[in-house]
Amino acid sequence: MPGLPRLRVKFADFFPQFDPEDNFFLTLLRRRYAVEVHPEADYLIHSRFGYDFLRHDGIRIFYTTENVRPNFDLCDYALAFDHLEFGDRYRRLPLYRLYEGIYRTVIAGVPADPAAARRKFCSYVVSNRRASRADTARVQIFQKLSAHRRVESGGRQFNNVGGPVADKLAFLRGCKFNIAFENASTPGYTTEKIIEAKAAGSVPVYWGNPLIAAELNPRAFVNCHDFPDLDAVVRHVQELDGDDTAYLAMLAEPIFPGGTEPAELREERLLEFFAPIFDQPVEQAYRRSRVGRWGRRAEKEYRRVARFDFKYQTARLGRWLGLG
Repeated sequence: MPGLPRLRVKFADFFPQFDPEDNFFLTLLRRRYAVEVHPEADYLIHSRFGYDFLRHDGIRIFYTTENVRPNFDLCDYALAFDHLEFGDRYRRLPLYRLYEGIYRTVIAGVPADPAAARRKFCSYVVSNRRASRADTARVQIFQKLSAHRRVESGGRQFNNVGGPVADKLAFLRGCKFNIAFENASTPGYTTEKIIEAKAAGSVPVYWGNPLIAAELNPRAFVNCHDFPDLDAVVRHVQELDGDDTAYLAMLAEPIFPGGTEPAELREERLLEFFAPIFDQPVEQAYRRSRVGRWGRRAEKEYRRVARFDFKYQTARLGRWLGLG
């Protein structure tokens, strides 16, 4: 765009579905910069699904969609879900903010249709079959709610609808409640699950971030952290299921307090984090230690791990051969 400062960036080590030419970060940065994705860029935005970032000597900006901490010995700046302060090097960015469509839907507000009280009982979409061993809470709530009424399972795990559903949001719209459980309970770790349920016009039954009531409107969902155990959660869901007035009142509540987009998640605030990185000379933007024994120690350890990571090395070979 004419008149905007020029900026070259590149991406590395994101999940397989990530599109380096069309993603949240490019859309955001293009509000302020004329951005080009270029292999020789000084700025790298990277995630945790590989070690390619180690080959980039320029500015590294880390983002994670997973329940992991940034390693500030390896990156200059980071965006993640933790509630922490680290000068100009860190900004909280929960995963649901990257789901621009559903994020804007819940900000605009989802009308509470009175007919929603007559929909099917509850939905469940989990595709990791190993979760039956690794994710006890999610499996237990599915089993306990299923003992009350049928829970529609549209993922690969416990599927009872004829196969995995193609459109998750459409599937969620068909049920009064949705089991929106994270894969871990960690302060600040909020993914897209609860926002997806709300965008679909379903009441989330949520477990995961124990601080969720300080982030989202606690009247808009069933917060498992408010109850002594899952049996108490099930009893509460049963009560809502049998009380249309109470159910529709919860359904009508906006997911963000006051129905207002959080100030810290607005585009202008996120751009405030990036501006000092890109608006100063590259050499002044470095924050990680790049010299001396201690400055390189973490990178040496990671390079050693990368050499023995079969999955990573196989993917690298595939890219070199032009296979992916």
